[in-house]
Order: sequence, then C-alpha cells, then structure tokens
Amino acid sequence: MATRKRISKILTQDWPLPDHPTRIKALQEVAGRLRFHERYLGGEFRGVWADLTALGDSVWYDPIAADALAVSYETMHRAKTNVQTLVNRLEAVGFNFQPTAYSPYWKTSRADGAMADMFEEFLNEASVERPMILPRALEGRREQLLAHQERQRAGTQAQATAARERRMGIVRPLMAGDHVAAILIKRVVRSAGEIPLSLRAWHATIGGVNLVGNHPELAPPGVECDPLFVAPFRFVLDLCLAWAEEYVDEEDPPPFRMPISPHRSAKAGGDGSAPLCGVTLPNRGADAVLENEGHGLHFVDYLRLAFEWGGVPGYADMPMKAPKLIAWLKEGLLPL
Repeated sequence: MATRKRISKILTQDWPLPDHPTRIKALQEVAGRLRFHERYLGGEFRGVWADLTALGDSVWYDPIAADALAVSYETMHRAKTNVQTLVNRLEAVGFNFQPTAYSPYWKTSRADGAMADMFEEFLNEASVERPMILPRALEGRREQLLAHQERQRAGTQAQATAARERRMGIVRPLMAGDHVAAILIKRVVRSAGEIPLSLRAWHATIGGVNLVGNHPELAPPGVECDPLFVAPFRFVLDLCLAWAEEYVDEEDPPPFRMPISPHRSAKAGGDGSAPLCGVTLPNRGADAVLENEGHGLHFVDYLRLAFEWGGVPGYADMPMKAPKLIAWLKEGLLPL
C-alpha cells in the first residue's frame, strides 16, 4: 500500500517569521542550499516561477517546499517595495484614493456581525463622558485606576475602529501585514483548503493594497484602468466564515473563492455586483490563475503586469490611451 506524502513541516508550522532576512535565513537552515531562490536572485524571475508552477503540488513537499517558499517571500518582498514606491508617487501627484472600493463585496458571519455591532455600540458610548465613581477606600488610587481604564479604553477603541472600517469595506492604499496572519491563514485553510504559496507569502509580507481612486490623467471617471488591489486577509477570513456558515448543512458545498480584488468595472465606479476577482480553494500550488481577471494570468504575473503599467494595468488593453505619467510611475520598480 502506497504511503501518503505529508506536507512539508516548513508549511505547517506557525509561520511567517517576523522579517524578510530572518525568513530566508531560517529556510536556508532547513534546506541547506536554495537553488530556485539562487536562480531568482540571479535574475531568472519568470523562468523560476514558470518552473515552480509546472511542479504542481510538489512544491508543498520536501525537498522543494523551503526553496519554493523562499522564492515566494523574495517575490513579495520586492512587490512590497514597489507598492510603497507607487503609493508615494501617486500621493505626490495628488491621486485621490478611494478607500471603499471593496464595500459592495464585504460579508461576514452572524457571529462576527454581532461582534461588529458590539464594537459599534462601544464607539457610540465612548463619545459620552462619564465621571469615575469609586468607593472611598479606593479614592487614593484614582489616578492609577484612571490610567489603567484609559489603556483598556484605547485598546478597545482601536479594535472597534478596525471593526467599523472592515464593515465599511475600507482598504487603505497600503496596509501592513497582519501580525496574526499565520493564525488567520490557518482558520481559512481549515474551512476552505490550502492557499497557494504566492498568496500566503503576499499576506505574510504586505497585507492589503488599494490603488483605486481618481486622477484627471491616470484614472479619469469611467475609465477601466484596473488599479492594483489585493484584499487584506481579514476580509478573506470574513468572507470565508460567511461562506462556511451559509453551507454548514451542505454535504457537498461549492468551493470557496478567495477574494483578491473587485471587478475592474466596479473599480471604475460601475456595477458593484460584478464578480470578484479571486482564486478557488483548495489550491496546493506555487501560484494560481486569477478568476475574472480577464487575461487568465497567475497572481504573480498579474503583479508583474500591474508594475509594468505603474499600478494601473488596465492600460495594457488600451495602450494608445495610456497617460505619459505611467513612465514616471514605473521607473525603477523591481522586476518580479
């Protein structure tokens, strides 16, 4: 009887590690030599990703897993640098970012909806000033207790504000990777199945990106320039929990589609009910094709296209309308 292969421990432990150099060093210690990673650093960007993608689910098993993960981290580290550059340049030319581009698509489970209601109630009550009433025996500790109360209040305020922004579908131009990304990823994997290495590395490194907005030259009204957008993992988890709740009694539920981005028409202010661009799970590969993207591109290839067009890859379909500003936006961006 054939023995079933086990996923590499490097993919089942509590990763990600805190910073890029530490991640790569840890993977080198596990694998020894990282040949794919060496080739990638040597400039074989497309070739390495083509080879890893062709390996299918073999990238999830030893001895390839650590090497494939190192390439994924390296790619998303470079992507993060590019996004930071683009956000700075867009801000410099007065780009008007639209933080609620994801709003029509946001969903949550009943349990998380109740939690959001609780936080909303807290925010409403927090605006009302109430004096602290203490027993006489504790009056001498008033300042200490007030300071403790304020720390608790500030922490809850931050959680409540984040919950409100999620409910509104707000995604900032560049959102940091979630400090509990490993835990959130495991929750989605338990419900919906494995996530491609490229997307796991993205969410461990970057978080969310939203370059949707308005600009008279780059993104005039009604032009489907398809600005780069990748939903934060908290939004992925919200949608996954709502999906699991909806099909909890189904013996054969439809697969979960991990959200990546609003449809390009929705980004341009059009139909908000247009299907999300996403990846169907489970997907145990190095990368995955984006559904409803329009070009049949894998996620890494879509990022390449986005950076080649200064963050607005929709102009690849209408190069004659591409504004001259794109040449400056993409100048010096790192190849993936």
